[in-house]
Amino acid sequence: MKVETVRDDPFASNVYRVGEALIDAGDDPTRLPPSDEVEAVYLTHTHGDHAGALAGYDVPVYVHAAEKDAEPLSDSDVRGIREGDEFFLGGSKLRVLHTPGHSPGSVCYWSPDEGVVFSGDLLFDNGAPGRADTPDGDAEELRESIERLASLGAERVYPGHREPFEGIAEKARVAVNLL
Repeated sequence: MKVETVRDDPFASNVYRVGEALIDAGDDPTRLPPSDEVEAVYLTHTHGDHAGALAGYDVPVYVHAAEKDAEPLSDSDVRGIREGDEFFLGGSKLRVLHTPGHSPGSVCYWSPDEGVVFSGDLLFDNGAPGRADTPDGDAEELRESIERLASLGAERVYPGHREPFEGIAEKARVAVNLL
């Protein structure tokens, strides 16, 4: 799977381009490719730092049903996704995993064939877990989602912030102990 990082700033959200689609959108529309070069955006969740750049971005936006009415999506062509849905990006099949905890509709996109997962704000390269102290967060759900992610045996993880990484089992063990 060819993954291009459109934005990789340690303090900002990562936006990944896979084929003609984006995974997450960040909050700065000037850093996104023109919408006529993108077929769709697949969100890991709808917090402003992952979806804020979508205003005026004219492509379908796929998001878990629990967050389809979120404020950053008010002008978007929103399409619901749920656990187990599958789709192809850049010739690779990805499966939706509902991984709540950071937000009610947080999802990961998992490619078992490629051993790759896009984890949103669930787990980071330094072993830190996503935040559960947000108004819509839940620490126990976050713990369960991290443990589920670790059980996949992914070879490469593309998080919503910081750097892509390998060694998911060790990172998950650290994260669960921090919760």
